[in-house]
Amino acid sequence: MNNKRNETTITSEEIMSILRRYNIGKKPLARLLGWGETTILRYIDGDVPTCEYSKKLRAFLGDPEYYYEILENNHNLITGVAYRKSRKATLETILSSRINCISYYIMNISKGDISTRYLQNILYYSQVFSLALYNKELFAEDCMVNDEYIPYEKQHKRMERNSPYIIQCNCITLTNTEKNFIKEIYDAFSWYGPKAFNEMTKYDRSAIKVTRDQNDNVIFTKDSLKEYYKEVLKKYNISTINEINRYPRMRLREIGERAK
Repeated sequence: MNNKRNETTITSEEIMSILRRYNIGKKPLARLLGWGETTILRYIDGDVPTCEYSKKLRAFLGDPEYYYEILENNHNLITGVAYRKSRKATLETILSSRINCISYYIMNISKGDISTRYLQNILYYSQVFSLALYNKELFAEDCMVNDEYIPYEKQHKRMERNSPYIIQCNCITLTNTEKNFIKEIYDAFSWYGPKAFNEMTKYDRSAIKVTRDQNDNVIFTKDSLKEYYKEVLKKYNISTINEINRYPRMRLREIGERAK
């Protein structure tokens, strides 16, 4: 038995947290991972996991999509009841985050035919036009300012890591009004490619006030975004979501005229 524990070794308390979070039993979890049936039981009773096994379990703590991938790929190794209970708990965990829920909703309406970079653009315009039209944020995350023009960097990395897995979901945390709004944004911008988005982003970026968050990251605050896009929509005489499809066309025309 391995009795050497270090700071990277997962603890029995953390393993219990995984079991609770994903509503999975000790033996079913071991089966999902292709391990001996008593492996998780032994770890909880004090046996120390190997570095490889500890790393695998620890990944579940911060990455529910990774657990979801394992669950979907290996669900035939556990009972149907155990699978359904764990799947429900895992989806609730993943979709409890608003930005996650919206990201997967966009992936669903695009039928998976969307890059993680393009998804960032739809997230951005969904957020800023919700702020400008309704004074309401769709999600809490702040918009980052970086050279890559990736406004929600953490979400980008998360979706890039998990993008092959389209989570079929009802997104119960989104209202029908919000779903329709996001769908309108997607439909309005889906005609345009990366070059057009880059042009619009560069054009807007220089005019929006930047600040720093508590971690010293350069961001656009929601108030700055709201004020800026309220003025832009007023300029283009856009007052409802049904008119938003005019925005990219008019914006790109303005950019082209200024470039002459």
